[in-house]
Amino acid sequence: MNGQPLILVVERSLHDLELLNSHLGILNFSCICTKQGLRAVILAQTHQPDVILLDTMLPNLSANQVINDLKHDAKTATIPIIAVTPLTATQDDEFAILTGFDDCITKPYDFNQLELVISRHISQLNSLHFSWR
Repeated sequence: MNGQPLILVVERSLHDLELLNSHLGILNFSCICTKQGLRAVILAQTHQPDVILLDTMLPNLSANQVINDLKHDAKTATIPIIAVTPLTATQDDEFAILTGFDDCITKPYDFNQLELVISRHISQLNSLHFSWR
């Protein structure tokens, strides 16, 4: 990797996947993308991204199963997972707490909010890594 933070984008909609990939690239993030929950788990274990954006309405392997698999694997347990959901702001907070997400953003995307949420989690990770050095 080239020093850019790596974001794993898991989104059921190809349009939204391409939109996020493009926008995150403009913000100087590297992205790996998938539409499938099982593939997301494999990509996370292989690449250990800095942040995961996870659509809460995935077909096949549910978002809850993806979170469970990632939080119970030593390689991926500390990666922040941000819920991407069509719920309202109040529902988002409740949903995130109940399902193990580290944060939430809503659809349609507010790209300023998205950048702030991702940057906050990357800053927290960087400060944790710095404190262990």
